[in-house]
Amino acid sequence: MSRNEPTDNTRSSDKTLRSKSTVKRGNSLWRPVFFSAAFIYMELLFHIAIYHGIDSNIMHPLTFAIACGLTLSALTSFWHRIANAITAYTIWGIFTVYYIAQFVYYKIFRTFLSLVSIGGAHDAMNFKSVLFATLRANWYVILLFLLPLICLVLLNRLKFTFDRGRIGESNGVLKGVIVQTASSAVMWIAAICLLAVHGTGAYTPYSLFHGRYVLELSMNKLGVVMTTGRDCTVMITKSNSDKTFELAESALDIQGRSNSMSSLSSDKENQNSKSSGNESSNSASGSNSTESSEPQYVPQIDENINLTRLYNSTDDDELKSITAYFSGVQPTYTDEYTGMFKDYNVVFVTAESLSTYGISKEATPTLYKIYHEGFEFTNFYNPLWYHSTIDGEFANCLSQYPASSKWSFEESADTYQPYALGNILNSQGYKSYGYHDFDATYYDRTSTHPNMGYTTFKAIGAGLDIPDHVMYSDLECIEAVYNDFIDDDHFNMYLMSFSGHLPYNYDNQYICQKNREEAESLLSGKGYSDEAVAYVAAQMELDKALEYLMDKLEEAGKLDNTLFIVAPDHYPYGLSDGVYNELAGKDIEDDDFELHRNQFGIWSSSMKKPVVTDKLCASIDILPTVLNLLGADFDSRLLAGRNILSDSDELVIFADQSFITDKIKYDAATGETTYLVPESQVPDGYLNSMIAEVENRLYISDEVIDTDYFSFVYGKSSDR
Repeated sequence: MSRNEPTDNTRSSDKTLRSKSTVKRGNSLWRPVFFSAAFIYMELLFHIAIYHGIDSNIMHPLTFAIACGLTLSALTSFWHRIANAITAYTIWGIFTVYYIAQFVYYKIFRTFLSLVSIGGAHDAMNFKSVLFATLRANWYVILLFLLPLICLVLLNRLKFTFDRGRIGESNGVLKGVIVQTASSAVMWIAAICLLAVHGTGAYTPYSLFHGRYVLELSMNKLGVVMTTGRDCTVMITKSNSDKTFELAESALDIQGRSNSMSSLSSDKENQNSKSSGNESSNSASGSNSTESSEPQYVPQIDENINLTRLYNSTDDDELKSITAYFSGVQPTYTDEYTGMFKDYNVVFVTAESLSTYGISKEATPTLYKIYHEGFEFTNFYNPLWYHSTIDGEFANCLSQYPASSKWSFEESADTYQPYALGNILNSQGYKSYGYHDFDATYYDRTSTHPNMGYTTFKAIGAGLDIPDHVMYSDLECIEAVYNDFIDDDHFNMYLMSFSGHLPYNYDNQYICQKNREEAESLLSGKGYSDEAVAYVAAQMELDKALEYLMDKLEEAGKLDNTLFIVAPDHYPYGLSDGVYNELAGKDIEDDDFELHRNQFGIWSSSMKKPVVTDKLCASIDILPTVLNLLGADFDSRLLAGRNILSDSDELVIFADQSFITDKIKYDAATGETTYLVPESQVPDGYLNSMIAEVENRLYISDEVIDTDYFSFVYGKSSDR
């Protein structure tokens, strides 16, 4: 026998190895089954964890899950075994982290994480104690999200390999790749075709995929993976939808007003006396002498803006379309309260997580006074937008709707904002000051706030020097800054408060600890839990800050000539489940509308009696209402909000494009319509027209920022 001739034992060993290898290759088709099942599992788990159940809409997340599973299987079949394994572990690891991140982000902020939000996630991570507390509280859910990754590792090590996909022996690898790729493509086509099963109307899975992207609805009806794909597309293209508007034939291009705003209002003291004796605008008109002539109210527009001329002055299709839209918007009119606080100093506070349910005469008497002894808005909604506080502040300050696909406030820093309170009052000789008692770089406020006219802006690390307790004190902030402005003839002061920020406990929140004993004493007998009391204790710091400022203004003889506006940024989503119900004294957490119901206050010590209005309104309406009260000239057509005290139509829009009017309440997630008046009083086609109006308003707000539209209107230079 030749030395190199194989023996029987060698032949037997080779045959055994080939047999084992053949078995492993034969089992390589485990991947499409595993990855499809894994994606299905992740979508089901996510829906149950977030929505506490599933409904018929789950079919679309599941069909897209299968398509994703087949795609990942194909991607791990092209290469050699090690490369396939690396691809599988890397991609599945990324998806696992992403599912967990979405879940944790939602548990903290009660909204979903868009891809653009990731760029600012480092800001949110300043609150590491909140993150770790959320991880501890939900460790078992996170473990369930990790289960497919654990199974993948075990299956790979104990049973299956990542050899190239093979079907048969002849050209087996090529056949395997073709079959898996084709299967993936067919599944994607089928998943897209099945979208029409639930119809093609507004906010159906079909319209969310093919039309306007709505983050909240897409997560529920299309699933995490497909929503991420849509989110990525919108972020890259910077466009959510394509809309074109035509110039309205009845464009209101009034070149002059017969009466100026100041001539419509009598002197400030007379206005104050007139309004203070009435509980509503309707009752006030009835008290006028019959010999007095009816006031001549005029549209609140800028007489220098001719929309037809603007439309014809540009070849830019976007600018033409926006201008055409505004040409069809009806302006609000001056009213009996216009200019009531003309030449007053202004204190405007966006209050972190402030809720009317946490305000009481006993614990927060100053906030109670502002909310109930001035202009009291009892039908006010405070929607939680996509990026939490910064979006709420954006709506309060600029009267525009934020976009889910961008940091709208940050982008506004590079645009002209003529109606921002600082800019409009500075043009009247005011000096404007902005403050935030947290990090100066947080959400880029050092750019956004000076752009709104707050030429003096201070925050931690940028001129605001107050003690660092990990959490900062609103009271200590006001104590440190009031001398900046109190001697000015006309000042405009803005504060983004911080003391009311989550968490609400006595372990990690200095402000809660500081006010604990006082809060427990004042709230004894209410039966509140420790967390509910801690929340009120946190808000007491803002109350003390405002009380301190009022005392200083009174000492300076300026309190009666100062207007206070206090508005929340969002409801206190940092409270544990059930605690908000506890504060409200009723079940509101399961009602997506009532959850966002709140109040805001406008008050001056010069008011003799409160003015109560139950008109439907929202955060977006605050700025035009304040501008009207200050007697400022502005074009009401160009703001997304409306002066609440006018006779404008009532509309509140939420982040998922649900809405409320004076006639109906529409839930975009379920498609359910609740009639607030007899159905016979609602015109035919009203629902569809309002759905279109909601989409248009959100779209136009995005375009106003994206195109720097006000620079175009007022002939300012723009980087666009």
